[in-house]
Amino acid sequence: MKNAFRIFILVLLTIFANTQLTTAQWSTDPGTNLMICDVTGEQVLAKIAMTSDAGCYISWFDTRSGSYNVYLQRLDTYGNKLWASDGLLISNHPQDTWLTDYDMIADQNDNAVLVFSDIRAGTLKPVAYKISPDGDFLWGPDGIDISTSDDFQPTPKVAQMSDGNYVFAWSTSQDISAIAVQKLSDDGQKLWGSVPIVIQSGTDNFSFPAVVRSDAGTVILVYTVWPDMYNTKIRAQKLDVNGQLLWGSDGISIQDNGQMGFYQVPFVRSDGNNGAFIAWYDGRAGNMLSSSFVQRISSDGNLHFPADGAEGSLNSSDNKFYPQIAFDESTQETYMFWVETDYNQVQNGITGQKFSYSGDRLWGNNGMVFVPLSTPNTLSLSDLVSYMGDNKTYVFYLKSAASGLNSELRGFACDADGNFVWPGDIVTLSNATQQKMQLSSAIDNYKNCKFAWEDQRLDDGGIYAQDINPSGQLGEPVTPVELTSFTASAFGNNVVLNWTTATEKNNWGFEVERKVRSPASGIYAGSDKQKSVGSQWEKVGFVGGYGTTTDPKSYSFTDQNLASGNYEYRLKQIDFDGSYEYSNIVEVEVNAPLQFALSQNYPNPFNPSTQIGYTIPEDGYVSLKVYNALGQEVVNLVNGIQKAGSHDLTFNASSVSSGVYYYRIESGENVSVKKMMVIK
Repeated sequence: MKNAFRIFILVLLTIFANTQLTTAQWSTDPGTNLMICDVTGEQVLAKIAMTSDAGCYISWFDTRSGSYNVYLQRLDTYGNKLWASDGLLISNHPQDTWLTDYDMIADQNDNAVLVFSDIRAGTLKPVAYKISPDGDFLWGPDGIDISTSDDFQPTPKVAQMSDGNYVFAWSTSQDISAIAVQKLSDDGQKLWGSVPIVIQSGTDNFSFPAVVRSDAGTVILVYTVWPDMYNTKIRAQKLDVNGQLLWGSDGISIQDNGQMGFYQVPFVRSDGNNGAFIAWYDGRAGNMLSSSFVQRISSDGNLHFPADGAEGSLNSSDNKFYPQIAFDESTQETYMFWVETDYNQVQNGITGQKFSYSGDRLWGNNGMVFVPLSTPNTLSLSDLVSYMGDNKTYVFYLKSAASGLNSELRGFACDADGNFVWPGDIVTLSNATQQKMQLSSAIDNYKNCKFAWEDQRLDDGGIYAQDINPSGQLGEPVTPVELTSFTASAFGNNVVLNWTTATEKNNWGFEVERKVRSPASGIYAGSDKQKSVGSQWEKVGFVGGYGTTTDPKSYSFTDQNLASGNYEYRLKQIDFDGSYEYSNIVEVEVNAPLQFALSQNYPNPFNPSTQIGYTIPEDGYVSLKVYNALGQEVVNLVNGIQKAGSHDLTFNASSVSSGVYYYRIESGENVSVKKMMVIK
């Protein structure tokens, strides 16, 4: 017994150690972080996009070979690199010695879709790549040239539409800037013609397009309009599935006072309901100060907030720059955060505002201060981002030292009343003292936030990453044991429980618990154990878990030889550390066998095994056979004398092909046939 116990403990420790290894890549130390790539040369302009399994893609430009090439890395939930250590080379085509912005998304099939501009054709033109989770180039090794023009064409953007196709938008300019758009199918076919659609004006420049998925395959396009460098406005347009303009030739005005610089890029994001949020800052007050504003536009072109936007703060003594939006879909309340500076822009802080559905300020006319102005030090804040999730709002930013270098990545979370909810209020995610730039961020299905940025801690620049979970902890992503189904089915005197999980973290296993609600006889078949109505929960079995995994898993347990009556079952899911939680309760009725019956197999369809149950009213010869659709016998499951009562068996179809099959039982003069389906 002692040796057996030692073996059990060794197995447990081995499982636990292996589980921990899968979660060890994300750093718990803000001074270390996760190095994505830091080789010779520069690694710059990181982008990050989340996949449905809570992993992510990270892309960047890289000069390890002398020119700016494009690289991509894929991480699992726990920060393990799934491709080559220093990334997958996407493009080594010629690039300028300077870079413009680009875009990357993870689509509904977890492919990475990138679009960037390079000079492979002589002038700066956009190209699109689609990379599978296995690193395959789905749109060819050189991607797709989405433009036929030789104009200067920087800063392309991409979004996937509700019909699965992709819409790209970018600036194109010679004398006057315009917006070009193209739509690609899943297999890379150009759906809006060989030449992109161009949206332009004879007098105004159009710049900085953003694309947002809307209803029925349509897209909302947001862009800036400027007749000169000091009079910039914001406009929205909607295109149907064929690229036709739906909101008139001039679109819908988002900001019409023109008090923006031509270099300003509005913040644009989906509202989760086929509409869009747009946030910006402008100097409409005319006092040499700027203030932040937000507008929400619905899929039908209606504006939720006042014309020219809802203002976050009426404080007339400070600037409010770089607004970011988070949206609570459950309450329809909008959160906006911005960098607040004094008049001379030498002191910096962060202020926020909550808006009602119609744009009313809910945190007072001046909002709520989360990071006070940095008096007396001269500090700066940049790369502000925010997200909504888990009944709180997350805000992250880069903070500079007195030297002016962005030396720290910080963040906080607040509830609906603006109260800090993380220990210590402000959490430091990275405090390596070297310069940090171009912060990119995303949030996964479980509300873990992940970041990638350029960091000069070793040389001219590398790419580093960090995660933080909803509790404010670094390096410990939340991937709970997510139970997606739990069912109970009676087969004679037996109950079969089936359940599935979508993800698991540190899952030791499941205790199966049963409670008797109303037994008919009060006696379990095959025993003399008495049970009364309203009895306590009792453990009737245990099924081991898979530890930590992001793959769906299926489980089954059979509770045998039960008396007729009503029963309740629940699962007690237990972690390696002993913590546990209960599932929902399922009910099932067990009926005493009264007559001949053949039950429908479960599950059905199935692969590779299924349960078949039947009852026979008296002792006798039983034959149970499986036939294919042509009536040919496939297997003889039962052939002999059996006792009266309920019976069940497992049919394993590993050796047969997919298709429809029939199982037929004979017992005395009784015959019954049912259909089942094998899917492989």
